Amino acid sequence: MGFKILVLLAAMAMASHPPARVQSNTSGIATQDFIQKVNHTVDASSATFKQRYQLNTQYFESGGPILFIQSAEAGMPVINASDFMDYAPKLGALVAMLEHRFFGDFHRGSYPPDFDPMNITSGAFNSLTMDNVLQDGVDFVNWIKKTVRGAANSRVIYGGSSYGGFLAVSARIRYPDTFYGAIASSPALNSFGPLSSNRYKFDSAKWASGIYDEVSPDASSKIKTAMLEFKKCLQDDNCGTTIPDLDVCKNSTSLGYERLYRAVLSTYLAIPKFNYPWIERYPVADPFGNLINKTLEASTAGQVLRIPLLAASWANESSCIDSFNGNISKASIGNMESNQPAWSYINCGFYPINDMSIPADNVLPEAYARGAVDICTHSAWKAVDYGRENEYFLQKYYLTNDFLDTTDRLLIVQGRYDRNAAIGSPILTVTEMLNHSRVVLVDGIAHAEDSFSETVEPRGVKPAMDQIRNLKLQHLKEWLGQGNQTLNGSGTLVSVQFSVYIFSFLLLTVLIVG
Repeated sequence: MGFKILVLLAAMAMASHPPARVQSNTSGIATQDFIQKVNHTVDASSATFKQRYQLNTQYFESGGPILFIQSAEAGMPVINASDFMDYAPKLGALVAMLEHRFFGDFHRGSYPPDFDPMNITSGAFNSLTMDNVLQDGVDFVNWIKKTVRGAANSRVIYGGSSYGGFLAVSARIRYPDTFYGAIASSPALNSFGPLSSNRYKFDSAKWASGIYDEVSPDASSKIKTAMLEFKKCLQDDNCGTTIPDLDVCKNSTSLGYERLYRAVLSTYLAIPKFNYPWIERYPVADPFGNLINKTLEASTAGQVLRIPLLAASWANESSCIDSFNGNISKASIGNMESNQPAWSYINCGFYPINDMSIPADNVLPEAYARGAVDICTHSAWKAVDYGRENEYFLQKYYLTNDFLDTTDRLLIVQGRYDRNAAIGSPILTVTEMLNHSRVVLVDGIAHAEDSFSETVEPRGVKPAMDQIRNLKLQHLKEWLGQGNQTLNGSGTLVSVQFSVYIFSFLLLTVLIVG
């Protein structure tokens, strides 16, 4: 059956979630070291470093695909956490995961020689360039083709989430002969640079505000009122008397209320984005639903504002607010993605995304709205083109709508709760053909949630997750010549019931297979 084009008129329904559980995965697959070049330029030295990887050949059949995962923003997770592991037995695929250079933990990671994550020296990140990162993946998968029997002619599908999704799109564009297709989960592909002229700088915050308004106008109104009161008391320097039931611990008042204000602002933006049905960032399985319900029960500004602070700090409801709490400290500097110094360098060097700006008339008070936004916090790390306009970066990285529309075998998946959807959903031709580049907006899921395996989030937890898994597998089969369109030449999708949302700033168009 063909697509039916509809306009989304109804508000988003709240997703139901299972009881809270801790994300727990172990992998029997060994983490090994790949000898990688420190620099890939022609005139570079022969210096190398050990880059960690995991490789699963359990389901690989000769000539089958290589499903490659580039971890990003943090150390390498266990390979079993990736949804590519779910597709491997159905495709006869090999699955490989490579840790991003300069990431790991304080004890071990994919660090070049003489790099110490505990002691960052001047020039420590000189080899952390986008060219080197992408070439790491090229050399790694070419090595797999040479060393794994039957993989010499295997087609490689690149997968990544968040910043890794940006790398997946870039790899497909820049190395099309190496990476036959790419699936990018929750990438930010727009709103580059610090300039005030960036006309997309407010889109991320507008998206988040829209989610709050859709889920609960009453809770949204309470949050807006409480945050404006918090901002005013900061200006008047009387928060202790204006919102006494915020109940800040006595030993914390010396740090002031500005720190708590920034933490609240950051947490309100983060909770829907990271609304995962397992305990990871916040102490409940449904952090967004929990936040909304408690906000509706609250009767004062202090009670409203305590909710995100308690969620961020993992404190119980009777606790005073501890400004010294490590999670509150992290939230106060907006560091919700990664706490590794390499991530800060990437923001300065080649991925300066502005998702910080908040316009007036938002659920949250205006912030970073006037003048340049200091995305890079280390001036010495700023690239020579750091201060360029958004359009410059779109051209530099081939991320314009027109160019992406001509890129085949590229699937971009965004979660409806994730504000990255506002700056990571290029406007593409609406088509039934799965080999064409496509953007899928999945209702009820959060940032990169679609990239997690069934061992992390089992089937049956969320219907939308089951549907996007089916759709991604259908795309992979089609790309690899195993799909329905390939076998019978039809442009009609079969067997998948799914809603695909194509983003527009003015409306949401729904493509329903049914």
